[in-house]
Amino acid sequence: MTQANKTSRGVKKRSAPNLSGHLETVTVKDFKSLKDVTVALGQVSVFVGANGAGKSCLLEAIGILGACAAGAVDDQALLRRGVRPGVPELYKSSFGTEKVAPKISLRAVSRDGADYHAYITNPTKNPGPYWVFGNETLKEGRKSVASRGPSGRARALEQSVALENNRSVTTLVRASQKTPLATRAMLAGLDGFAIFAPVTPVLRGIAPDTAPRSPVGLYGGQLAEAVALLATQERGARAIREALSMIDWAKSVTAGEPKRSFLSPSVPTSRIVVEFKDRFMGGGRNTLSGYDASEGALYVLFMLVLAAHSQSPRIFAVDNFDQALNPRTARELTRVFVSHALDEDRQVLLTTHNPLVLDGLDLGGERVRLFTVGRDRAGHTKVKRVPVKNFAALKEKHGEHAVSRLWVEGRLGGMPDV
Repeated sequence: MTQANKTSRGVKKRSAPNLSGHLETVTVKDFKSLKDVTVALGQVSVFVGANGAGKSCLLEAIGILGACAAGAVDDQALLRRGVRPGVPELYKSSFGTEKVAPKISLRAVSRDGADYHAYITNPTKNPGPYWVFGNETLKEGRKSVASRGPSGRARALEQSVALENNRSVTTLVRASQKTPLATRAMLAGLDGFAIFAPVTPVLRGIAPDTAPRSPVGLYGGQLAEAVALLATQERGARAIREALSMIDWAKSVTAGEPKRSFLSPSVPTSRIVVEFKDRFMGGGRNTLSGYDASEGALYVLFMLVLAAHSQSPRIFAVDNFDQALNPRTARELTRVFVSHALDEDRQVLLTTHNPLVLDGLDLGGERVRLFTVGRDRAGHTKVKRVPVKNFAALKEKHGEHAVSRLWVEGRLGGMPDV
């Protein structure tokens, strides 16, 4: 028996490295309103703030870094991740009389010490289809894995290589077995990152999803197929039962082929549709498709697919998590969603405007974190973590709605001045 395994003699067993690829910090400079922002992320990070404060910009910056990690930054790479493509003049920070920033700086450090930093740019006049890389560094701890300067040459795994300026150094190391495991895990997590923002017609199956992904598209496509597979997974079946507890009019939900007995022939549909059984309607005529069901029911299903499905991304974001939901359902969905995300070891970023979403968060530890987002007098976005030193005492003093009350009262920040 090795010394590392002698736990009976008081020696700790050496644990396997965490290869989740989760991000510890993200730093963004000179992207839109994010002049210089560093965020220490939790496993679940929730961002609140006024409209236009910069919440979505932060998510999009991580999406752009994901495109960098995948190898190239162009409109198709951005759309695949839910990032709104934009012209360089609007992407690069510019405040008041300040000059437009020459480049955007993006950096992520993983919990295991992998560190990726990229500077990207594109001319404001006559921009090209690809953003180009200036400097890049990819490290694990203090050891360099790959790097490049503006000269057109890169160094990857201790070898010098010629590299086009629209390709990232990550393309030289991601597939190599010589690349440290934590670095590969972080790059894979960034590559898979996407911003989900479901749209009702897409959820209903009557409009195409322009950004298809597995298990569901960014705007709600393939929901029925995802529900069908989710029902076959142990944790997924539990998630569906929990979804039904939040949809009080439905006694069951399945996915199957569309039938004209409950779907008008004039309704465009996909090969598989979501089917609900209404508990109040008469037998034989109580089947509803996603076309007829409430949008809130579809939204609950979509969120739990993301949290519990085995094919969901390791790291993802949901912009406007609370849409289409009444406040109490939003609170319960938050609680269940976060529970599944933590159980499945996913890292999630959420934005919300619904105070009761905050009451569904367990802020008693480090894994779930709340941030306020606002602008200073110069227009720069500032992101601040809301410290909760004793969550139990906070709830005892202010009740079950403690966090939402404090936010609405303006005592946490992240509220507009009106």
